[in-house]
Amino acid sequence: MTLFRHLHDDAFLAFSRDHKHLYAACLLDLHERFFSGAPSFPTPQQVVHAIYDVMRANPVLWNEGDDFGSLPEMISARRRRIRKADVALASEKGDKALGLARQLYARLLVWGWLEEEEYGLRVTVDMAMGPLLVLQRLASLNKDLSQRFGGLIVQIRLNLEAVEKLRPEITDRKQREAALAVREARNQADQFTKSLRAILADLKRVRRTVMESKTVATRLEAFFEEFIEQLLLKDFESILTVNHPYRFRDAIVDLARRISYSPETMQVLAEEYIASSMAADIEDGRMAAADDLLAIESIFDQIGEMFDRIEAFRRQLEARVRNTIKYAERGGQGLVGRAGGLVRRLDALLRDGRHHKATIEWSIEPLRSPWSEHHQAPARQPRRPVEARELAEPPSDPLYELRKKLRLEYIARIAPRPEDVRRFLEGQVPPFATREARFMEIDTVDDFLAFDCARRYALTGEVPAQVAAGFELEPCPDTPPHDSEWLRCANFLVKRSGALRKARAAHAQ
Repeated sequence: MTLFRHLHDDAFLAFSRDHKHLYAACLLDLHERFFSGAPSFPTPQQVVHAIYDVMRANPVLWNEGDDFGSLPEMISARRRRIRKADVALASEKGDKALGLARQLYARLLVWGWLEEEEYGLRVTVDMAMGPLLVLQRLASLNKDLSQRFGGLIVQIRLNLEAVEKLRPEITDRKQREAALAVREARNQADQFTKSLRAILADLKRVRRTVMESKTVATRLEAFFEEFIEQLLLKDFESILTVNHPYRFRDAIVDLARRISYSPETMQVLAEEYIASSMAADIEDGRMAAADDLLAIESIFDQIGEMFDRIEAFRRQLEARVRNTIKYAERGGQGLVGRAGGLVRRLDALLRDGRHHKATIEWSIEPLRSPWSEHHQAPARQPRRPVEARELAEPPSDPLYELRKKLRLEYIARIAPRPEDVRRFLEGQVPPFATREARFMEIDTVDDFLAFDCARRYALTGEVPAQVAAGFELEPCPDTPPHDSEWLRCANFLVKRSGALRKARAAHAQ
């Protein structure tokens, strides 16, 4: 049994030996040269030639014992031969390096990264599906991450705007195929969340590099090279301009909600999901589309927490470097220490009388002490013994306590509990009765929050036990929607269940 389904068990040995950086450079070069873009089927000598070129261009990737000096250029001859471009540059080092290139090629074959295929008398080299997928991911990680996520926020908004315009009477295939943009928008939202996690992970890497620096100079150099040049000017420029999480967050959340509340658009989405084999029937397609829209809505509702965490981490990193500079200047090697030595040398020259008329123009006022020269210090008293006593409570800030109380009340109110939803439904649905959501009346903000929570229960089918004990919630997509001053959404049915129905059945008997 293989460790991974489509990878050889020894595939990752290439990245665990002494020549791991050389193997990585060779694999990335082979992927870029032969196995990406236009299809090509290189011969073994062409692959060996490519490995030799990587070795020739990156001599620093070898160990000290593999230093072959300046290598001659090689060209692929006919059939299975490789000859030197200039015979005058032939040397033992070049032959040894070419032998090492053949050895690297043989190991890549044994470890499953490459495979040879015979077509008659011709032998070609190909890459299997598993190694090819791994190399695609490694090649993408080796590039600039900020370019991979460019314009995602704008693209998600445009896709949802195109989906919102869909209606059942539209028969043009190109317009109806825009329904598939919902699944693509969900994937793009997941990708953008991964980009924020990548930036946060990169910040942690920069902090670790800065803190592991031995001297102040190396710490500052790591900060400016790793953080300023690589991360701040690329990834931060991306998320703080065109990809700012708050740029179209409200618009995207509103679009997702309006689409999910429109039965006509949801009908088109379900039909297109069936046509593209993404769903088995209309109901399955409608539920799949609703899941995609709810995922987009939840991602952009909670994306602010990730962005706030990135901002806090960035401020902490900058504060660490700022404190490093502040305390470095207080030492003897900083600006203050060097300036102090210079001032003392100037004072010595003035005392010797060598430059008695020398003057220096500056704007610093002379230091004057505000205390009297004859003020006596208090007499030293005997040291008092340490007494154990209770610690004083921290000072209380009324404004902070009020804000904390209001924030807790807001969190408790914005996310109704199942008991609050049940209390709202008990006031809307009479005992032993059934009522549709379109006939329910919403008077207050609390009623609106409880109604919206009940709508989500009916749409997802995940009803808490406290609510399910007394009510049954079912979606009614084929009926007119609920349309009030508070919101417009798909209709659903609420009916009494549980103990109340049992009591009614017992009364009937």
